[in-house]
Amino acid sequence: MIRNRDDIESRTKSGIRARIRAAVPTFTLATAAIASSAAAIVACGDADPLVLDDPTPDAAADVVDASIPPVNDASDEDMDGDADAAPPVYDASDEPVVCATTPCVTQLAAGNLHFCALLSDRTVHCWGTDTRGSLGRGIPDGSVAPSSTPQPVVEMTNATQISVGPQGNTTCARDTEGRVWCWGENSNAQLGLEESTGVRDTVAHPTPTPVALTVPVVRVDVGQGTVCAITADRKVYCWGGNASMQLARPELTNFYGGVGRAQLGDYEVTRTLHNLYSSFAITTYGQLLGWGRPSGRPSSLPSNDGIATPVPLPGLGDVTQIATSGTSGSNGHQCVIARGRVHCWGSNIRGELGNGVPDGQQVPGFAGIIAEPGVFPQQLALGAHRTCVRMTDGTVQCCGDDRLGALGRGGDAGSFSSRIGPAAAFEEHAVQLVSSTHATCALVQGGKVMCWGGNANGELGQGTTDTEPHPTPVTVVFP
Repeated sequence: MIRNRDDIESRTKSGIRARIRAAVPTFTLATAAIASSAAAIVACGDADPLVLDDPTPDAAADVVDASIPPVNDASDEDMDGDADAAPPVYDASDEPVVCATTPCVTQLAAGNLHFCALLSDRTVHCWGTDTRGSLGRGIPDGSVAPSSTPQPVVEMTNATQISVGPQGNTTCARDTEGRVWCWGENSNAQLGLEESTGVRDTVAHPTPTPVALTVPVVRVDVGQGTVCAITADRKVYCWGGNASMQLARPELTNFYGGVGRAQLGDYEVTRTLHNLYSSFAITTYGQLLGWGRPSGRPSSLPSNDGIATPVPLPGLGDVTQIATSGTSGSNGHQCVIARGRVHCWGSNIRGELGNGVPDGQQVPGFAGIIAEPGVFPQQLALGAHRTCVRMTDGTVQCCGDDRLGALGRGGDAGSFSSRIGPAAAFEEHAVQLVSSTHATCALVQGGKVMCWGGNANGELGQGTTDTEPHPTPVTVVFP
């Protein structure tokens, strides 16, 4: 069996999870045995005045860890008034892929108008637009035609994790030796070409180049213009955009910066996330930290000012997942999974907050999901004005913009939905979910990829492009 679980996982699952597991037998998602005594309804949203069209292993196989390296089951306060209630007991870590097809995909990542896939042979393949060399095909400047089928990234043969900036054109990969390689856009020095001052430009970078890190890392997280990497001892190094102090280096006043240690105080983090102006991190104890331009706090105000010192977002504990649509302010939104529930804030132009009302929210608010007993939200994927959730049983639920069928509702596709509901046309078992601006893709147990939504840039991986909506998933064609 091939297992590529990062060293950070075993340390992350200590603390409160250890105490939970001492009293409750351990189960894994791979066997679909989820320990829970929860009721059938995880949550139920209010009536929706906005909805226009809202429908009601094989033991011998290779096993490769999929998706984002997991976070923990820590505890804190819940913002819905049930702070004294214990969080649901379920395994919030990612489900491993049991390879049953060739090629076998083990992780997905999505950018603005392109997708990338990590294969079990440690190569990376990308498809969609090739803006600034985002597909990594090694094609010189001026040749930016999209690819409607997955193409191999040149010179990447030993990748273990990939990350693409939400609504961005930069991709990074961590290799077997803990080095980070990046390609694509470098307008904010997000390729990490030099330490300290950084190097930025507006030309294409279609070939992976090494980031100027001096230590090996266990994880890399690419934002829209900022990138951070985490070491085994939970030190964080960041580079790229710094217009709102997203690099967490108080002494750095430039709008961008090279590789440097983020000053996170005594906090130990398991993952980071970055939109255009804000940065976030999940700690080993399930706290959600924020810095840069204020976001998700009652004091958040539209401002160009930023803070370099991370502060906890109040009212959220046991945070296991966070995702962003990429942009900030009036056009972007963020969501977290905390205590087994989904909370979102930001823009709500097309119902992407999943709360059934038309207004945006400055602070995290509850997004209702109806699910079977023992089924909980496990992973988030946010696109432009769209939120999708992968559940612990492998099903998918979405809300928001559905004009191109990106909610996966098949014949029930409509304009938008402000309530989270099943992607009824997706009938497989998802182990990871990602969203670009106009399309959604799922990594299916067994190693294939299925996508739905917009295909103007070949996002569906079918070898064709068109401007029609595609509300029914299709299988990506790998060469």
